[in-house]
Amino acid sequence: MNQIDGKSARALLLILSTFTYLLFGAMVFDKLESEEDTRVRDEIERITDRLKNKYNFSERDMHLFEAIAIKSIPQQAGYQWQFAGAFYFATVVITTVGYGHSAPSTSAGKLFCMVFALFGIPMGLVMFQSIGERVNTFIAYSLHKFRDSLHQQGFTCLQEVTPTHLLMVSLSIGFMVIVSGTYMFHTIEKWSIFDAYYFCMITFSTIGFGDLVPLQQADALQAKPLYVFATIMFILVGLAVFSACVNLLVLGFMASNADEVTAANREPPSAIVLERFARNSLVESQLFNIQKHSTVGVLPGRPRRMYSIVPNSAGDVHLRRRSTRRSIQDTVCCGCFKPRPPRHRFSLTRRPTNISHLVDLELY
Repeated sequence: MNQIDGKSARALLLILSTFTYLLFGAMVFDKLESEEDTRVRDEIERITDRLKNKYNFSERDMHLFEAIAIKSIPQQAGYQWQFAGAFYFATVVITTVGYGHSAPSTSAGKLFCMVFALFGIPMGLVMFQSIGERVNTFIAYSLHKFRDSLHQQGFTCLQEVTPTHLLMVSLSIGFMVIVSGTYMFHTIEKWSIFDAYYFCMITFSTIGFGDLVPLQQADALQAKPLYVFATIMFILVGLAVFSACVNLLVLGFMASNADEVTAANREPPSAIVLERFARNSLVESQLFNIQKHSTVGVLPGRPRRMYSIVPNSAGDVHLRRRSTRRSIQDTVCCGCFKPRPPRHRFSLTRRPTNISHLVDLELY
């Protein structure tokens, strides 16, 4: 029986770890929330029986009263489907937060919502990914400027900028965004500090339970346009910063778990993100000195590329890209390890038929 390769073993380990984590979460939630859930159900039954006896409600009347009470909750915020409320709803759709505070009720609205989400969610994911990369690029550039200023002052505490520094700065910015949102919702929505912080974390993780939803009181959608704008911008900016942090975490995880097969056919993710930050800098500042080398013993025509990050002696860091295909020695045959002659990049598909217009008739 063949042994399981490294990638399959890692996949099985991740599956087992995930289900173990789910079981752990289920046991903890069962222990923490079961008693409160039973208490709330008993209280609802007591209130229901009291209303039936006091107002002589039948079972059908009670169900109708419950349905009306549930549907009236979103209407407290004002008109949900005028422009402000519709824009807020569209924002939570493409960000996949989905609080559940309102939903389309007509067939045409439900159909458009499906089509809108089908195109809007990928667009939003690409946008947040791009913004996250730009945020990391700006952070990397700022860190290098800060390092250079420290070196000019004679301090050598920061020799080089690593992905760990980028992650720490991104997490710090994300924490400041969460703190600002916590203060805003605690002040305006009158939530407790813990509930406001809880709402920010649930929103940025795109879970969106809907137990706490802003802009749902005192006609806020029409009476507080600045608050509506601030809430939408808070969601978008927070998700962009969160995307930058997740981008660095995922790339770091991929780099630490890349096996030999993957490394032989793919560039190391950590080197990719550092090169990308350097190459795509808005001010064309070369953030990293990335040198590309070739390695023998790889597949024909696909030289393995290796990266190294080395600062130069002057303190400035420059991006150097050297192609492995410019010399014959960079590409070798995997069997005999002899230099392979360069291939021509053109071929003759058909013979020329009419070339009289290309011939200088005066020569004849």
